[in-house]
Amino acid sequence: MLSPRYVMVRRTFHATVRMFRASYDSKTSSSHSQIGSLCSICASSLEHMKRPELFRDQEYAPGSVGDIFRLIRSGAVTSRSALARKIGMAPSTVSLRVDALVRLGLVTEGDNELSRGGRRARSLEVPGSAGFVGAMDVGAHHVQLAIADLTGVLLVVEDVPVSIEDGPSSAVERLWCALTDLVVANGLEPELLRGVAIGLPAPIEFPSGRVVLPSFMPSWHNADLPALFSAHTAVPVLVENDANLIALAEQSNVHPETDELLAIKLGTRIGCGIISSGRLHRGVGGAAGEISHTSVEGTSTISCVCGAPHCLESVASGGAIVARLAAEGYDVRTASDVVELGRGGDAHVVDVLRTAGTSIGGVLSSIVNFFNPRDVVLGGAMSASAPLVAAIRAELFQKCLPLVTNDLEVRAASSPGDAGVRGATHLILEEVLAPARIERLVRELDGAAAS
Repeated sequence: MLSPRYVMVRRTFHATVRMFRASYDSKTSSSHSQIGSLCSICASSLEHMKRPELFRDQEYAPGSVGDIFRLIRSGAVTSRSALARKIGMAPSTVSLRVDALVRLGLVTEGDNELSRGGRRARSLEVPGSAGFVGAMDVGAHHVQLAIADLTGVLLVVEDVPVSIEDGPSSAVERLWCALTDLVVANGLEPELLRGVAIGLPAPIEFPSGRVVLPSFMPSWHNADLPALFSAHTAVPVLVENDANLIALAEQSNVHPETDELLAIKLGTRIGCGIISSGRLHRGVGGAAGEISHTSVEGTSTISCVCGAPHCLESVASGGAIVARLAAEGYDVRTASDVVELGRGGDAHVVDVLRTAGTSIGGVLSSIVNFFNPRDVVLGGAMSASAPLVAAIRAELFQKCLPLVTNDLEVRAASSPGDAGVRGATHLILEEVLAPARIERLVRELDGAAAS
């Protein structure tokens, strides 16, 4: 469905083209340039607006069909009568709106316990089988790919070898092929795909989803992944920073009561996801949590796009530690290799890990003092290193105020192996099942029935 704004810009674009053609022989070159510039602006606007409209932050009316769906999905109500009491509307009105959701296949009814009047109530729920979403967590050396149903249950999780060095276009082609192969292999109907979310180890401009100055994948700078995926699918495609996805996974799946949380991604790079007042905090442009470019003491072993001398990422990240140990003759290629060497008890490697943990903990102590979170969650491959985590914890409790550490819990991610795809699943489900989107679907259903 095309938005009115899209139609308006399309008409302006074609009118401008007609003006350009009509004036080609009679106008000056400066006029040609002005009209050509307008054509470019309109074409750019058209390309942007062909993307699926996002609904997750749009408002909806209390008692609307979208609000009713939200209540059913949350489990706050499980029957039509309970809905009517909850929102204070006539049972007949509520039933009409529930019927629309049932026709869409987004709500099912089944027998439940006896209601207050002695009649058996019909339970309402969102069936997971009404569709599925794709979730991707892109790392330096592989991509974790998952498919989840509409209740957030992961149906399958698989690691896919994708080289980010080949650039975003090649990676998107590979990722889309891998997702479609996984869909077919698990007997799912491709047309039931509702959306895709992707986590990247890079700053992500919000809300466009563009990649901005990734520290170790320079060919991805300014990559527009939603636009690249639009060549394959019309479903919503969301792109998010990988540390933000860990934060979402922890808050949505494990500790929904936690309103203040920091999620630290310790992998090839270092990132921080922030939950503040119960919501993901991205900052104005999406750069909130980019702690890895803070200057620290130590020797840089890798270059960083930030240009700052001795930034945290170039000194203490998994990538920096790999580069240092490899230069010293160790056979290491990934952060996981470093963790295994530490487990093996190599004294030098353990010392390197402790030093890195001290640097990371020192940077985090200032942030924890400022933010005063209840939880600091550590995820990523390097979070499996006991010496590194112990050093981080020691720095935090040594340098933070007692008032800050009284209620502070520093812990590993609850599901470190798949936290990224769990967070991506939550992110895309909040979009594709947003109340405003459900209202749009019901209007389209009613319009189709009327015609």
